[in-house]
Order: sequence, then structure tokens, then C-alpha cells
Amino acid sequence: NLEYPKSLSFWGVAINADKKPFDDVRVRKAMTLAINRYDMAKTLYPLSGLGTVGGLNHPNTKWKLPEEELQLMPGFGKDYEASIKEAKRLLTEAGYPNGFKTALHNRAVKLPYIDFGVYLVSAWKKIGVEAEHKLVESASWIKDLRSRNFALAVNPAGSITGDPDEHMVRWTSTAPNNYGRFKNARYDDLFHQQSREIDEAKRLQLVHEMQKEILENAHWLSGLFWTRIEVRSSLIRGYSAHPSHWDNRRLQDMWLAKE
Repeated sequence: NLEYPKSLSFWGVAINADKKPFDDVRVRKAMTLAINRYDMAKTLYPLSGLGTVGGLNHPNTKWKLPEEELQLMPGFGKDYEASIKEAKRLLTEAGYPNGFKTALHNRAVKLPYIDFGVYLVSAWKKIGVEAEHKLVESASWIKDLRSRNFALAVNPAGSITGDPDEHMVRWTSTAPNNYGRFKNARYDDLFHQQSREIDEAKRLQLVHEMQKEILENAHWLSGLFWTRIEVRSSLIRGYSAHPSHWDNRRLQDMWLAKE
């Protein structure tokens, strides 16, 4: 049996908030505008399973940013030519009319890390940004993330439950896995508000505002959500694929049928 369970895990880019020129929101916006996520999904899905465009919450969850609002965020519009034009305008306004050189730290693992990184580097070239694709072994990659020894770094994210309390805490100012160490007081306030809100509709609106705060300021560049590929014997019974990358191996209710 072959199954393609959707995953809460997704791949993005951490930006070191203290590294120039990424302390300038115009530069960060240009970087996200240069990424054609819809083309990236078509290109990378057959290669790596990265194929679902979303904001910071999976589009299959109730916490998703509505499609019409998502497309207003930089880098999520459908008119890619307009996005490239705006990206170049922002870079010129920020003092980089010819682009600049930087580096993208990435884990030296083919799927989906390297394929994702190759697409990003190619996309940024379209606005004059030359990013060296620095591949390092896994231990060095996570060490560089934690020590902030990077300007840009491929940074997968995900959660077990998908609930904003767990899933979205990573973008608060003091979160240990906010590897870019950006600080956004409004986001922090919204996060704590939604955590205390008992009215589900009001909480959902706060979560929408949280997503827009990160995406509009391009603090962290959201890429694509992952779809796992599972190949299983047809004799397996009682197994249900789980959307979490970490909480999907509970086997106590499984059994093998007789042939």
C-alpha cells in the first residue's frame, strides 16, 4: 500500500536579525518576494515531497490563514512578475540596486534540504542576490543554527498537535528555536492573548494576525509544507497515518493479517 499523508512539518528560512543587510525589512521582503512558491511546489513535490503552499499553519488545519488573505502577503501573490519588480524596487530603495552576496547554510541531506536550498538560491539570483549554498553535515548545521553562525539558514519547523500554543511559540522573541533571534513585540503580545482566549472565533482571529505579523515583516521565510510517502505491506491493519513527523509511530493497535 502506498499512502501520502500530509504533514505539519514545513521548510523555511531563518534570517539572522543582526546580520546586515537583513536588519532592513525591505531586504527581507525582497528575499521572500523572489520566491515563487507555487512554481516551487510543482518543481519540488515530485523530488522531495515539499508541495503544499501555506502561511505558518498548514492549509488543511483550522488555524490556516484564509487564501484571500495569504495571497496579500509578500511572496504569496500569484503575479510573480509583479513580485520580482517589487523586490528589485525594495532592494534599490534599501541601497542595493545591484543586489548583494550572502550565504545560505544548509544541512547536507539530499531530501528535502538540498533540493529546497538549490531552488532558493536560484530564485534569489533573479533579484541580483548571489547566495553561496553552504552545505554542512548535520551536527555542524544545528550547531550553527543554535550559535547563530549564519546569515540565512534552511530551517524546518513543525509540531505534534498543530495548536498555536505549541506550533507558533517558536517565533516569540525568547523562544530557543527562534534561531534568527528577531524580536517583534506585537507578535509576542498576540501570542499571549491567543493563549488565554477562550472564545474560539476570537482566538482564530488572533492567530491570523500573528501569521500576518511574521509574513508581512518577513522575519522568517515560510517555504512549503511536506507530504510524507509511506509504503506498507497490505497485511498491516490498524495503522493510521499521523500528520506529525514526531508522533506517528505508535504501533500498539496494529496487527498483521494472515495472507
